[in-house]
Amino acid sequence: MITGYYCTNIFSEQAKELIAFYREILDIPFIKTDDDNSNGVYLGFIENAPTLCIWDCKKCNVPPTGHQSFVFQTNNLDLTMECLKGKGISLPEAIRYDWGTYEVRLNDLDGNEIVLAEFA
Repeated sequence: MITGYYCTNIFSEQAKELIAFYREILDIPFIKTDDDNSNGVYLGFIENAPTLCIWDCKKCNVPPTGHQSFVFQTNNLDLTMECLKGKGISLPEAIRYDWGTYEVRLNDLDGNEIVLAEFA
């Protein structure tokens, strides 16, 4: 029987750079690693809660993961966007949706979709 959701694995050919993107650009905190700082790195916000885990597909001898869509929450999207622009990230205009989110979409180095959402 399934008892919980542990993590989302991302197998990347550029794991070290992808980890740096999530940690340094998006400021997703480091939780732990199963291997080293470039393989098996868990990123998230709460220990013992689901995380993103980035693996070097060459070290693991597996193909890269297909594209994913990750949704991250922010309390102030405009401020978050200004911070990202200050780090050199080019962003489209944010969209306010009728269902109550104000969001912007971008892609990481592997082409995974990153949705940054402010919930009304």
